[in-house]
Amino acid sequence: MYKDTIFSKLDYTLVFTVFLLFCTSLIAIHQAPLDFNLRHINFVNKQIQWYVISGIMAVLIILFDYERLRQIHWFFYGFGIFLLLGISMAQFLHVPVPFVHPIKGAWSWYQLPGIGQIQPSEFMKLFLIISMSAVIFNHNETYAVRTVREDFLLLGKIALVAGLPFLLVLAQPDLGTALVMFAIIFSIVIISGIRWQLILTMVLSLIVGVIAFFIAWFQFPSLIGLILKQHQSARFYGWLDPYKYTNDQGYQLITSLNAVGTGQLFNKGLDPAVFFPEAHTDFIFSVIAGSFGFIGASIVIALYFILIYRMVRAASLSHDPFGSYMITGFIGMFTFQIFENIGMTIQVMPITGITLPFLSYGGSSLLTSLMSIGLILSIQARKRTYMFS
Repeated sequence: MYKDTIFSKLDYTLVFTVFLLFCTSLIAIHQAPLDFNLRHINFVNKQIQWYVISGIMAVLIILFDYERLRQIHWFFYGFGIFLLLGISMAQFLHVPVPFVHPIKGAWSWYQLPGIGQIQPSEFMKLFLIISMSAVIFNHNETYAVRTVREDFLLLGKIALVAGLPFLLVLAQPDLGTALVMFAIIFSIVIISGIRWQLILTMVLSLIVGVIAFFIAWFQFPSLIGLILKQHQSARFYGWLDPYKYTNDQGYQLITSLNAVGTGQLFNKGLDPAVFFPEAHTDFIFSVIAGSFGFIGASIVIALYFILIYRMVRAASLSHDPFGSYMITGFIGMFTFQIFENIGMTIQVMPITGITLPFLSYGGSSLLTSLMSIGLILSIQARKRTYMFS
């Protein structure tokens, strides 16, 4: 009876939006031009399999009382750190860790026989949201009356919890996922109860840091080499001036822009001559825009607006701070990934290798995304109603 009550309280608008993205994903992956070495793989069937597995996990999470995560969140956090440390040991200490091998210069995956590539940093995003939310909730429960000292203490706790996974992912090197983690951290900090003066100071410091980065980029390029790997610097060069590096760093961006342009207003159809790597993963939006035009791309963006709006609504209606913190973390995660992925296909943002949630092919990304939706639905279904709210 209780389970029936849980499912009767679900946000079926959110569920239906994810279903529409699932259908769009299959169509887009089917349309995506593949490298000759990958054409023997049926990625549509594999995406369906991952959706089924991820959907089952999401249902199990809905049935699970999310409040228990406050007691066991360190277990998940520790497991995620353990997986990331395994990659770091193989990368830096050259310890033979089972199933860990570099792919295209990045140490980010475990290659499991019969399953494929598993990216632990994807799951770490979910674990980070849960642990940060639990730490902030416990801190605010302990210190009912807040002073500047308590705010700095909370910032210190957040730095300790988020700093280690952030640095481990950044060292892989996986700048894209590290930026997603930063978006998660910033989103949750905003509603953590920390004074706005401190948050504004951090925002201004971030702006100054970005400006300093670009000044150094153009005036002191040797300093940038100490921060970014060679392939990461190449992506920035290809982003800033792709037509100067048509055969190297700018190739993906130019072909992406060509694919988007072929779509025009309506379904012009993707030019068979247009080919670019990772069309079924990182550049799936280029395939959608090229195959279904501006109208098709706008519909996809509208679906994402609905998705984020339903998350914001769920966070605002939740009377449990712990649940609100988690949903806010998911909002930051999805919003940044969507903006970055779509932006990088049209030269608004640099190319970072971030997948487009629910649309790109990828087991780890899809599993993390649907597990996140399961947690949001679990929080929403268990929201409390008060007579005198």
